[in-house]
Amino acid sequence: MEYIVLGMLMIQSMTIYELNKGFEMGLSLIYAASYGNLQYAVKKLLAKKHITFEERVENGRNKKIYHINEKGEEAFFRWMMDDNDPRNIEVMMLAKVYFLGLVQEDNDKRLIIDKLLKSVDDFSAELNGIQNSINRSELTPEEWKMAKYSLSTLDYGIGSYEFAVSWLRQVRSQI
Repeated sequence: MEYIVLGMLMIQSMTIYELNKGFEMGLSLIYAASYGNLQYAVKKLLAKKHITFEERVENGRNKKIYHINEKGEEAFFRWMMDDNDPRNIEVMMLAKVYFLGLVQEDNDKRLIIDKLLKSVDDFSAELNGIQNSINRSELTPEEWKMAKYSLSTLDYGIGSYEFAVSWLRQVRSQI
């Protein structure tokens, strides 16, 4: 969440309210955020000195407008270039592609996509390994009643990662 907030602040300085609206307008497909989650992320970013804020009074209301600083920009770009957390690959993949336009160098964009492709390929191979290790013929009819639905979620995971690979390749070809 912190890096998504940094990415949003790279685009434009915002209040918590505007950050929340930004999530509602598109990022909610990637990451569900509440005011509480946003406030917590902003608090952590302030503690790390990755962002600053200024207070203004508009229409009789106090507003805190958050700005990313140089340290925050460095942290954001380091995250974009870092290897990916396999436990959260889908959210990370979508967030990094969402903010790819903030990366200046095409070679860096390709590197980010290549790292995402590797992570997705690795996880997809892991899922395929699980699928291949399951001997469906060894299941009793009673076990199969439950397993056929459980295994269908595995099929979904494999299919979604196959789509992710295809999509990432398409994104990379457009750089």
